[in-house]
Amino acid sequence: MKLPRLSIRWRLTLWYGAILALLLAGFSAAVYYSVQSAWERSLADRHRHDFETVRTYLDLSPVGEGEAGHLPGDVFFMATLDNKIIYHSNAWCRAGLLKKKNKVIEPTVSQEGVWRTAHGQAFRLRSTPIYTGGRLLQVTVAEDTAEMQAALSGLWAILGATFVVGLGCAIGVGYFMAGRSLAPIGKMATKARLITAERLSERLPVDNPNDEIGQMAVVMNETLSRLETSFAQLKAYTANISHELRTPLTAIRSVGEVSLQRARGADELREAIGSMLEEVERLARLVDCFLTLARAEASAPSSNAQPLDLADCARSVVELLRVLAEEKQQELRFEAVPVMVRVDSSLLRQTLINVVGNAIRYTPQGKRILVAVAPNADKAQVQVCDSGPAIPEGARARVFERFYREGATSDRSDGGTGLGLAIARWVVEAHDGSIEFVPAPEGEGNCCRILLPACPATLP
Repeated sequence: MKLPRLSIRWRLTLWYGAILALLLAGFSAAVYYSVQSAWERSLADRHRHDFETVRTYLDLSPVGEGEAGHLPGDVFFMATLDNKIIYHSNAWCRAGLLKKKNKVIEPTVSQEGVWRTAHGQAFRLRSTPIYTGGRLLQVTVAEDTAEMQAALSGLWAILGATFVVGLGCAIGVGYFMAGRSLAPIGKMATKARLITAERLSERLPVDNPNDEIGQMAVVMNETLSRLETSFAQLKAYTANISHELRTPLTAIRSVGEVSLQRARGADELREAIGSMLEEVERLARLVDCFLTLARAEASAPSSNAQPLDLADCARSVVELLRVLAEEKQQELRFEAVPVMVRVDSSLLRQTLINVVGNAIRYTPQGKRILVAVAPNADKAQVQVCDSGPAIPEGARARVFERFYREGATSDRSDGGTGLGLAIARWVVEAHDGSIEFVPAPEGEGNCCRILLPACPATLP
C-alpha cells in the first residue's frame, strides 16, 4: 500500500525529531555507560582493597577451619583449600553465600562472576589464588552490587523519561516552528490564488526580504512585474495592430462601396482601383513588419551572421533611396571608411533602409541628410544625421517603441507604419550593438547612431 505523502511541515518536524532522537539516544547512552564504568572502577578498587585485607588476615592467622568474623568492615570473603572451606567471614555467612559452596572456583584460576542469593541479592564475586602459610588458597571476595544496580536503574529511568519527554517536546516545538517558518509560504499561496490576468498588479507579500522565502517572493514579484509589463505591451500592441489594419481596410471598403453605388467611367474606376491597391500595399508592408517582429520574438538573427563591409552595405542603401531624396530636392551625402562587421546582411540592410527612410521622410524639402560610416574604438559606427524637427530629449528612447510617433510625426498619411525603428532596434541589439538618437553635431535636426562590434582585423 502506497503511503500518503506528508506535508513539508510534517516532514521537517519528523526530520527534526529523528535527529534530536539520535542525539538524545547518543547522549543518554554516553551518560549511562560513563556512570556504569565509574561504578565498575569503584567496584574493582574495592575488590583490590578487600583482597589486601584478606591477604593480611591470612598471613596472620593459622591455617584451619573457622570464621574470620573479626575482619574490619563488612568484608565478604571465603578461602578454600582442596575444595574445602577453611575460612569465611560472618558477612559471607549472613548473606547466605555459603549455599554456593558447591560452586567453589578451582584454585590457580582467577575468575569473576555475579552470584545471587536466595533472596535475590546480587554480589559481584572475584576469585583468585593466594599463596600463604605454605599453601595455595583459593580466595573469593564478594561485593554487594545492590547500590550500583539501584543507581544504574534510577539513572536509566531518568534518562528514559528525559528521552521521551524531550522527544515529545522537540516534536511539538518543531511542528510549531516549522509552521511559523512556512507561514509566509501560506500567505504567498493565498495571495497567488487571487492573481489573474486582470489583476497582475497584485504582488506577493514579503515578510523578510533577506531570508530564502523572502528572496523567492521578491523574485516572483519581479517575474509578475515583467509579466504585467508584457501583458500591457501585448494589449497595446494588439490595439495598435487593430487600429493600423482598420485604417486601410476602411479605406478599401469605402472606395469599393462608393464605386459600386455610382456608375463611373473607366478612368474613375481605374483611379478607384489604384487607390485600393495603395491601401493593399500599405497592408502588405504592415504584414511584413509584423512577420519581422514575430521573427524577433522567435529566433536570433546572429545565427545567419556573415562578415560584411558596413560601408558597402550603407552605400547600397543610400543609392537605393537617393531617388526619394531627389523627389524632395534633398541633398543625400555619404561618407565612409571601410570597416568589417559580422551580421545578417539582409536584416542590417532593412535596418539601414528604415533609418535612412525615416530621415528622408521627416526632413523638410531642400535640406541635407548625411550618412557616415567609420570605426569608433572597437565598434563600427553608422550615423544618419538629418535636418528635420528635433526629437525632444525625453522622447529619444521612446521613438524605438512599436507604433510610437512624436508630435507632428504622428500622422500616418506619409505611409509610415510606426514599426521601422522598433525593427531596427531589435536587429541591432540582436547583434550585440546599440542604436540611439544623439544631438546633431550642428545643433539642428536629429542624428541616429548605430554601433556594432567590428571585426578586429579591420580596426586601425
